[in-house]
Amino acid sequence: MSNDILQVPIPDEQLVLHRFAIKPHHLDDYLPLWRREVEIARWHGFTTHRAFLETNAEPKLTWLYSHPDPEAGNRAVRADPETVRVEALKAPHVFRNVKIRPVRGEYLTHLDTTVTPHPLAVMRRYSIVGSWSEFLDVWQRIRVVREIYGFGCLFAVVDEPENMFTWAFEYDGEWRDFATAQLEYYHDPDRIALRGVFDYMADYSINPAQQLM
Repeated sequence: MSNDILQVPIPDEQLVLHRFAIKPHHLDDYLPLWRREVEIARWHGFTTHRAFLETNAEPKLTWLYSHPDPEAGNRAVRADPETVRVEALKAPHVFRNVKIRPVRGEYLTHLDTTVTPHPLAVMRRYSIVGSWSEFLDVWQRIRVVREIYGFGCLFAVVDEPENMFTWAFEYDGEWRDFATAQLEYYHDPDRIALRGVFDYMADYSINPAQQLM
């Protein structure tokens, strides 16, 4: 794993995964407002753990944070006059497809934002069928094999009610070379033995992302 990334314990607080899309050509205008949102959330007890920006289509932001009582925290954020101001400013720049879900952490890292540039993140989202415990057992073994080939896990969270598994790993290269970079990994006998992971995946997506936090 890169020197700027360190595995950390899963917090005892409730983790929340927050995803939404930014309108094309509005990213530069919106990102400073999002960073203001992060600061407002911090004032009211939220801790941001990781954030990723997918830019291969319309930009999508994945923001992982926690709070001892997210409902109370959200009430405080909504009541803050600064939130009202920022919401008005950001409205022209973002779509209203916000999805905010409580999740359970399986793996978490911290990014040293003072060190740049950061490796590319590869964001993966799986629609899970069957046994969650069996899937996670296979996935943990896959994670270990990936790390041998330099694809260190950045985070992983479970949303059992919606049967969604979201995770990301690092890739120190260009997205156009990613398929070739994975060939040795996929030919590893230990990885071949884990092809049964597809028994638990009804669908999946994979996208490159920037590490923001």
